[in-house]
Amino acid sequence: MPSSPPTRLTFQPAAPPGFGDQYNSWAWSMLWWQGALYVGTHRAWYCAQRAAHTSALPGFVKKTIGRYVIPPPDPAANCPDSVFDIPLQAEIWRWTPDGNWQRVHQSPQDVPIPRQPGRFVAREVGYRYMTAFTEPDGVEAMYVSGVNARYLYRDLPAPCLLRTVDGRHFAPVPHDPGTFMGDLDSYTFRSIFDYKGRLFVLTGHMHGSGVLLESANPAAGNDAFRQVSPPGMKIFEMVPYNGHLYLGVHAEDGYAILRTDAGGDPYTFVPVVAQGGYLPDKPSLRPISMHVFNGCLYAGMDRPQTEIIRINPDDSWELVIGAPRLTPTGWKRPLSGIDAGFNTWLNGHIWRMQSHQGRLYVGTMNMSVALRKSPRIHPANFGFDLYETGDGWHFSPITTNGFGHDLDYGVRALASTPHGLFVGSANNWQACHIWRGVPESNLTASLPAGSADEPPPRQLAVFPAPPPQRLTAEVVDDRVLLSWEPPADSAVARYHVWRALVRDERHFFEGRPWFRQATRVLRLVRRLLPLLRRLRPLAREVYLPPLPQKVWMFQPYERLGMTSETHFQDMPGQGNRYIYFVQTETGQGAYSAASNITTVPLLSPPTTFAAALAWGQRRSVSPALSGELAAVEEKCRHSAWEAALHDLIAIQQKPTSLSTPQLETDWNVQLNQLARRIHLCRLGLLPFAFLFESGETT
Repeated sequence: MPSSPPTRLTFQPAAPPGFGDQYNSWAWSMLWWQGALYVGTHRAWYCAQRAAHTSALPGFVKKTIGRYVIPPPDPAANCPDSVFDIPLQAEIWRWTPDGNWQRVHQSPQDVPIPRQPGRFVAREVGYRYMTAFTEPDGVEAMYVSGVNARYLYRDLPAPCLLRTVDGRHFAPVPHDPGTFMGDLDSYTFRSIFDYKGRLFVLTGHMHGSGVLLESANPAAGNDAFRQVSPPGMKIFEMVPYNGHLYLGVHAEDGYAILRTDAGGDPYTFVPVVAQGGYLPDKPSLRPISMHVFNGCLYAGMDRPQTEIIRINPDDSWELVIGAPRLTPTGWKRPLSGIDAGFNTWLNGHIWRMQSHQGRLYVGTMNMSVALRKSPRIHPANFGFDLYETGDGWHFSPITTNGFGHDLDYGVRALASTPHGLFVGSANNWQACHIWRGVPESNLTASLPAGSADEPPPRQLAVFPAPPPQRLTAEVVDDRVLLSWEPPADSAVARYHVWRALVRDERHFFEGRPWFRQATRVLRLVRRLLPLLRRLRPLAREVYLPPLPQKVWMFQPYERLGMTSETHFQDMPGQGNRYIYFVQTETGQGAYSAASNITTVPLLSPPTTFAAALAWGQRRSVSPALSGELAAVEEKCRHSAWEAALHDLIAIQQKPTSLSTPQLETDWNVQLNQLARRIHLCRLGLLPFAFLFESGETT
């Protein structure tokens, strides 16, 4: 069944790399505020991190295992010879709709370095988060999370929380010694949100989690803030949702999501998701990103299982991306059918998420940059991934190679503006990049990297050719049956079908002498961590994620073939994993971007009548609609395909009175899947029984 094509954005560079400065290595924060886009940078991260490791580790560690835990010098980073010469003054840049960029703030280099007379370090080395806050007198101010250099020099003043009311003059809120803010034992302010007329701020250490602060009058600083999270709670991320403040918590038995209404003293924290979503083997310990989309809260996790979950308004939750598992409320299988990390272990974070014009954009941190010299890491894996979805089920790749910049290893910031979606990267070697995505057909967009002999271009010209929609896979005996919906109002000449092999590379790495030696070293480091954490504050939040049982990495996409039909059959062989996408070509030779991806083996069973009816009962779909759907099922049992499709389409047009837009979407996605399977049965491509039983799943 054709449907209206989504608005697909195309992306172009929006600023010179690093705003003309190589040491602007991360675009760490972004905010559209008062008609302009603000970007906060993180300075010289590779150089500063290496210097921090070198200075923080005890001498015996440097001599014995230092070559494994200290990053080797990399000439591409152009690090100064002396730590004192690393340019660490963080910056804030402003973009206006006329296309101009202006640096509106640079951190002063006025903090004396302890025990180094006459030497000074920047007050802030990075700006991590930005938010708008309406103050008690009605003035709207922007607050910016500052990050200090305590990871280099321990005895420095507390970090700064910057404030501005005009976007030109930034000043720290008061944090005098002897006050709550002045005596904070932290390196950084993290996420900031306006909730119930109070400013909530996370503060903690550079890499790790933190504690929750609140203030009704943040401009006063000093003792106007207080800690409201209990001792021992390690909070990594937060976001207001559904009348509560939801917190992503680091926990040793697996990540947790809690909520509070910020009332009472002390606050009450209610568990929503616990024990890493009940994944039995090596769950992620912490949420990295959280974002509200289509009436639900999406949370993206850290390695080793880089999954995405969705929390509904009633606090039930769904697995969106990740491995199937049994939970106290039954099986959770990924709605998307996609495994953790978008099918690759190299995606170590779901780093940022942002909604824009009715679609959710998901950016990753890709670890391939650290392993780029390994012969088993194909260049197809280099660079961050950026995906988008309109329904939370079907995810389409915008780029899987950092828009062609191999060393851009992470999407570090996203901002929705009236002038497009802005994307900011992390790149420790060649400076960060900023892109702007707009729905213009004469710009360019990246497809996933292809094979050397027959690649889809890394920068493919996008003409008015919408992509296929809702690509799905069925496994029938030894065949993979792909099917999709044609784009509406498009003169399609043919479709191009692409496939990538996904391999488990764990055995390769385990067989390398350097890996075996590094594994022994990491075990030693883990045993030493309690001691190191006592000796060196930098090590307090060090987290060494384990290697998962399967180290999935994908190979280049190869074109399988072309067809004018909306289905395609493949015989890929047994025992391997594969990713597929499809591309449209028009009669005028115009090509579309990629469809959503789908994978085999199937991680989620395709929708059956029984599954749809059970879902409708759980979600209180009206008995009348459920009865009509049961009648469609009966017609299918008698092979009345045309009548069944007609009635199913009629059901889709009727209101359901479901409680959220996302649940409406879930219902329609399942009805679409049923309609597709009925169509395939009518063509004789799908066994009749598949409408009433799941088919192959793993």
